[in-house]
Amino acid sequence: MMNSLWSVLQADLLRLDGRKGAAAFIAAFVRVPTYRYVALLRLCRHMRQHALLKFSLYPVLLLWLGRLGLKYGIRVPLSCQIGPGFLIEHWGGIWVNPACEIGSQVNLSHGVTLGLAGQGEQRGAPVIGDRVFLGPGCVVLGKIKVGRGAMITANTVVLQDVPENGVVMGNPGRVFSHHGSGGAVKHVNPAEGSGAARDGAAK
Repeated sequence: MMNSLWSVLQADLLRLDGRKGAAAFIAAFVRVPTYRYVALLRLCRHMRQHALLKFSLYPVLLLWLGRLGLKYGIRVPLSCQIGPGFLIEHWGGIWVNPACEIGSQVNLSHGVTLGLAGQGEQRGAPVIGDRVFLGPGCVVLGKIKVGRGAMITANTVVLQDVPENGVVMGNPGRVFSHHGSGGAVKHVNPAEGSGAARDGAAK
């Protein structure tokens, strides 16, 4: 379990600037608020699965995570299923619904909202595929799927499914091309991207 957690933390770290290892982890944790938030999120999810840690270190880290989220304007609940290689590029105004699922090697920019919407059987939260780029200020609402390699551009409002490699713009969002996220999703690990592996914690 710890090996799995460390591998996911390293996958997240790689997305920052292509570096991995213990020294790079410590440097990023200390200097990069968005990485510190993601790392604490992973650690909290891991620790709450273990009886001893749940009543010792977990409450302390959970409090730290909450304070960090308030300070930098980030809300990603522990219930979210998130694949490895998760990158929050810039902090501020980030809101993710607890029911959201986020794939591997996804970029989340500032001002992004992934929210609950709809009525009856259509009510739900987005499922974000692997290698998706979510641009600044974009809003993705409802029980929809954003396909692998898609790009949601800045300030776009998405209310329906996005095809694989779709580039979506506007309000309401429309598919303008199928060039995908391309170079916007950098420092990816070719061995990842199936979306099957999560953060080393049980659902």
